This record gives sequence, structure tokens and C-alpha cells, in this order.
Amino acid sequence: MLPLLALAFASSGLVAQLPSLPEIEPTPLELAVPFGCGRAYPVSQGHETGSHLLNDTWAWDFRMPSGVPITAALDGTVRLARGDSTRGGCDPSFAPDANYVVIAHDNGLETQYLHLETVAVRPGDKVKAGDILGYSGKTGWACGSHLHFKLARSDGAGWNNPSIHARIKGYGDPALETIVEATACVAATNAIATKPTGEAGSGSASSASASPSPSVPGPSPTAATIVREVLENTNRAGMPPASPSGKAPVSSVDPPARSVQPANTSPGAGTGATN
Repeated sequence: MLPLLALAFASSGLVAQLPSLPEIEPTPLELAVPFGCGRAYPVSQGHETGSHLLNDTWAWDFRMPSGVPITAALDGTVRLARGDSTRGGCDPSFAPDANYVVIAHDNGLETQYLHLETVAVRPGDKVKAGDILGYSGKTGWACGSHLHFKLARSDGAGWNNPSIHARIKGYGDPALETIVEATACVAATNAIATKPTGEAGSGSASSASASPSPSVPGPSPTAATIVREVLENTNRAGMPPASPSGKAPVSSVDPPARSVQPANTSPGAGTGATN
């Protein structure tokens, strides 16, 4: 009897009239701010714009001077790390020359940190959120010093897997020119450091010194002060204003003081490097 009723119901056309249920998108994963405590920097490029297309659609760029400590956004294991490059410039041809760290997380996800000047970890290192991975720079396709950061699916062995939608703790999905500030510094935190005292890659990121270096502005009391320092440092470095095309002339790249040999130099699909 029941099969006959189901058949009659289906043939009556009522099934086609039932509204379809909307697809429920998973809640985006929340990530910690990926740079040292007490610092604040603006988003200089958001999603689906400029070079943030294809595998980099959901990435963020943060404008900052070279030498800023870059920190893990989640607990995980370093899957890839490269720190031997001294090349970079404002042209896509420089994309394969970026220094980077890729951290594997649970559920087949990973975070990518790109354009680093110096790398302080090696593949296989276990890191906690907030541990230092390296220091910002302008290696690879970069028109100036900044951090390219994204959450991605671990779809391949390369360093530039497809990005996915994520959120940053306290800011959601920050739009262009949003000032993102890391949590305040506390005593004995390693993220206050500006340069590691030991050889890069000799251990986990937590081995970095907590002594600030005068080469990079230390924590400031307000986000506005820090952003002003970023702009002043950029001007002192001789970075010209953007051209009408949105790109500045090629910038030179300062060689990193310490480096890690590349674990995998294949960029995979997409550009993987942004300006």
C-alpha cells in the first residue's frame, strides 16, 4: 500500500511543487592574527581582486615593513618551508622566488605565509598558534614588503593550494584598508621578537628570542600609531606610490640573514604570490 501511495503522490506533481531547501554553508574557520603581538597593519588586498584570483581568491595581504615577526594562526605541523630566496619584484615572473611557510592543520586544511625575508622553522616542526615562523619581506611577486596569508585545502604537495573562506579572530573577514591589530603583548611572549638569536630552522618557532630589535618598530599603544610607523618606514625605504595601473616599480629585496633550504619550489596552480 505504501509504495502505491508514494507513486500516486509523485505522479500528482506535488513533489515538484515542494520548495527546495537552501544549501547550508559551513561556518568559516576562525584564525588568529598572523603577526606579532601588539602590532597592527592594514589589509592592502582582499578577495577576488588584483592578483587574488584562482587559488588565491580568499587570501589577504597585510601591508607592513620587512622584519616583522610572522606567527602561526593555528596549531599544526610545518609541511613546507623555504627561506633561501633573495629575489623579488613587481612582476608575475618573480612568483616562484617567494619564501614561504605552509602549516598543515586538522581536517585537511593548511595556512600559507608568503613573501618572507627570513624563515625560522623547518618541515616537521610542531608549532602552536602565536609561535614565530619567520619575518616579513618582499621575496617573490611583491611590489613592496607585505604578508600574503590564506587558509587552504591540502589538495596537493605544492605550496599554493586552493584557498577557502576563513575569518580572523576579532575581525571576521576584514575588507580593504581595515586595520587588523594583534593581541596585546604579555611578559615572556616570543612574538615580541624581531629576529631569532639561533640559526633558523634549528627547532620550533618558540625558540626565537623575545628581545626586541631596533630595526623594527616595537609594539605601540594604538593601532593608529603603528600604521603611521608602517607608512613612514615604507617611505623611508623608498617605495614609490602606486602607478595608475595599481603597481609600483620593481623593488629590490634585502637578503635574509638566515635561511632554510627549499622543501618544494613548485608553486602549483595559481600565482601563489601577490603584490
